[in-house]
Amino acid sequence: MRLAIALLAGTGLALSASGPAQAVTTVDIPAPTTGGVSATVKFHGTVVPKAYHPDPTAYFGDRKCLNTYHDYDPTPGCGGFKLDVELHNVRHQPGYLAGLPSTDDRFDAYADTARTFGCLQPDGTFDHDTGFVVRTEQQPLTHTYYTTQTSWVLSQQARYPDQDTGPGFYVNFPAVEVDCPEGMTPTQYGLKVTDINVTVADDNTFGHSTWHTPGPFYG
Repeated sequence: MRLAIALLAGTGLALSASGPAQAVTTVDIPAPTTGGVSATVKFHGTVVPKAYHPDPTAYFGDRKCLNTYHDYDPTPGCGGFKLDVELHNVRHQPGYLAGLPSTDDRFDAYADTARTFGCLQPDGTFDHDTGFVVRTEQQPLTHTYYTTQTSWVLSQQARYPDQDTGPGFYVNFPAVEVDCPEGMTPTQYGLKVTDINVTVADDNTFGHSTWHTPGPFYG
């Protein structure tokens, strides 16, 4: 994983409005092989803190950056997003029909992320001269409870034959230091997510597969 911080000027990063966004974007991804397992990914639950004052030690409150037990969401202090995956045509795979277990423990997911930070002027407008971008290439997405276990996905596919099931992921970002001139307010101005990859290495049902979508997705 490589982390780089670049000045906003000249980056060409497309930006959305600041604040907690709740837009949902859904993308269908074909099966990696003919007759294989296809996927639908849903990008949602984005949190982009307009007033950016994260507390890296807080488990509660508006500045929280840490999740409590069984808490699988981006936090209001540090922000992030969620990614849900539905897997299709699983029940027609030879390994599934034969009742074979998966040879891989879980699904994994990765994405490139770019978070834009800077300062708000007293009238609430973004001061582009203060802007900078924090980029992470192929950041691992965090597993949402047991939903990424291949055994759980197979059991859900069998238990609910009219419903396609897949793994769930989320990202809760680490805190970033944003220094602003007196009278200005630190802010996260935008979030851009690209090159999402969901992977598994299973010899029976799912195959050695990567479901990829370039995006971009915005928060």
